[in-house]
Amino acid sequence: MHFKEGHYRGQMMMVSYETMILPDNPVRLIDLLCRKFIADNPFREDWKGKEEKGRKSYPPVSMLGLLVYGYFNGISSSRKLERETCRNIELLWLMEGLQPDHWTICEFRRNNAQLVKDVLKTFRKFLLDQGYASGKKLVFDGSKIKAYASRDMLNSASIRHKLENLDKSIADYLAQLEDNDSSEDALETAHEEIKQLKEKIANLEAQKVKLEAAGKTLEASGKGQISPNDTDAVLVKGRDGKFAGYNAQTGVEEKGHFIMYNEVTTDANDLQMLENDVEKAIQETGITPEEVLADKGFGNMPQILNIENKDIPCYIPLQITHREKEEKQNLVFKYDNETDTCICPQGKKLYLFSKNYKQQGAVYNIYKCTECDECPIRSNCTKSKTGRIYKRNIEQEKIDQYKEKLKTDYAKERIAQRKGIVEHPFGTIKWLMGKFQFLLTGKEKVQTEFNLYTTAYNIKRLINCDSSAELTRKMMIYNWAMA
Repeated sequence: MHFKEGHYRGQMMMVSYETMILPDNPVRLIDLLCRKFIADNPFREDWKGKEEKGRKSYPPVSMLGLLVYGYFNGISSSRKLERETCRNIELLWLMEGLQPDHWTICEFRRNNAQLVKDVLKTFRKFLLDQGYASGKKLVFDGSKIKAYASRDMLNSASIRHKLENLDKSIADYLAQLEDNDSSEDALETAHEEIKQLKEKIANLEAQKVKLEAAGKTLEASGKGQISPNDTDAVLVKGRDGKFAGYNAQTGVEEKGHFIMYNEVTTDANDLQMLENDVEKAIQETGITPEEVLADKGFGNMPQILNIENKDIPCYIPLQITHREKEEKQNLVFKYDNETDTCICPQGKKLYLFSKNYKQQGAVYNIYKCTECDECPIRSNCTKSKTGRIYKRNIEQEKIDQYKEKLKTDYAKERIAQRKGIVEHPFGTIKWLMGKFQFLLTGKEKVQTEFNLYTTAYNIKRLINCDSSAELTRKMMIYNWAMA
């Protein structure tokens, strides 16, 4: 037969881990990043292995490299990473033959949140210092990501109902156990039934304790719903409907499309996130942006004005308001600055009724009409029996100026460019990880996972920006010490 023949599997070969990995393999950059960071920063007091006694611990540089490599290649499960250390040539090289079990991997990830955060922050500084990224123009976006929790959230009533059912089931099993204990039948089958009943009772007791703890947490938090498995998660709405999850925020810079800011939040939507995101991004990068872009989900007018008052231009489209819907129906109210009155579509005056009325972070002056009784368009204008009320924002002039700015060609062009800058980071992560969810519970631990996702994404972007040799040279001479 005319086929190629492979090597004899029993043949001895002179080979090393080093010869298995090509010079431009990304795993070399991951290893270099982790080794330089650990080498340039002092030994941490919370790391295992600082005392010269007991069983030796796995080196932090190897464990950190394993986690970054895993998220870089779409492997977040500690059990899968454990298997990969035994069969993946790249990990055999990276880990130098070390093969930690899944519990060790999971424990290191859970206990080293600050280390992961510091690596990400220092890597961002490297990107800025080397000119690969710029924090001058930032684009923000949010994505709802499922928590490690059931889709069904619990409220006070459902917790009480489940506890009642558990108490009833436990009582039933205890009754069966008592019957078996009083039976004179000492057959092996009877002993087996008693063992199974005790296991069921123990399992139900554990569920009861967990539900009671969730009920106390729900009462203390003031929330309407809670997930017993991850009490920090909130009910969010995504493409697949409502589920327990987090609202993951990112700030992407325009030059290299690197993620300069990332945070998991418990806000169900993005409406209140803009100011927080901008402030956190400035803290993270040390750079005040020259422009801020986002989609209309961030279109909170009071927050936009607060940011623009700090000389940071915003180009964020706004959602259609009830007022704008009225104007499309020719219900246009005009404001007279000289008399401090509003003129309705029928020419009637609305006089100042109340000042500085606060609603959803904005402040309004309220005007009221007293001549609505015989108005021909009253049924279309208002349902109030006392007359039409009109709220005018005290910052309305600035709001009108902002809306006019959004109509300019430059603003339209910037808004159109937003998608190309900020949408693909989440798209890349979801393409890499599949339809993923967070694997850790609790907001702090979930943030660690999100930091690993962000670090992996930024490394992928960096590899596309320069040659492997040049990146290696720059990373070698860079000072990775924390400021």
